[in-house]
Amino acid sequence: MGIVVKDLKFSYGEKEILKNINLNIKKGKMTGILGPNGCGKSTFLKNILGYLKSDSGEVIINNQNFKGIDKKELAKIVSLVPQKSNLMTTLSVSDFVLMGRLPHLKSSWDGYSYEDIKITEENLEFLGLSKFKERVALSLSGGEFQRVLLARALTQNPKVLLLDEPTSALDLNHAVELLNRVRNLVLEREITSVAVLHDLNLASMFCDELIMMKNGEVLYQGKPEEILTEEILHEVYNLKAKVIKDEKGKPYIIPLV
Repeated sequence: MGIVVKDLKFSYGEKEILKNINLNIKKGKMTGILGPNGCGKSTFLKNILGYLKSDSGEVIINNQNFKGIDKKELAKIVSLVPQKSNLMTTLSVSDFVLMGRLPHLKSSWDGYSYEDIKITEENLEFLGLSKFKERVALSLSGGEFQRVLLARALTQNPKVLLLDEPTSALDLNHAVELLNRVRNLVLEREITSVAVLHDLNLASMFCDELIMMKNGEVLYQGKPEEILTEEILHEVYNLKAKVIKDEKGKPYIIPLV
């Protein structure tokens, strides 16, 4: 289930944030969105989710136009791993992750089914969180809680997984661990994943394709070795860098001072 974006525009008041975005994001691939701070990366994700209403344009997933779709129906298909949760709660890890099943309940009066609990337990196990399931979710470390947010998103049973700067609060070890888990999910469950990332080398390591944004526009889309060139890095980030290739041909960026 890929994502097609056609002529998407979005403004805050008089300020144009997204300018005529056109993209074709491939099914079953991990795609990274890169670009300087404030270029519209997170705003783009929120438009896909319907959290923000675009001025014009279309978002099409599995040949279905998602403009105006019921949010509950959208949540059965697309889930988000945010930078952090604004939900201040004393819920246990298990109950917090179980909330991912809410879009699948027939009504707000329905209780969780055996299937809901089973799916929750499977995702806790998959992400190595079973030992924490009785702990208060917000008592966990940053890396552990980021896995909890991922587990809750997966419990929605999505076809499309969006991640908004998932590694921003993590050290390098936990960042690599999290992205490796997402990469395995993409391969094993054939999920389409789109992640806003800042670390160019991690994006090169884990993503199949990259989208490079600047000033609300998509400048480039392609494989890491096509996008992470010295010329493009200078154009987008005003960065002088040396780009070398590892044994697999993946680009690795060394900033120059």
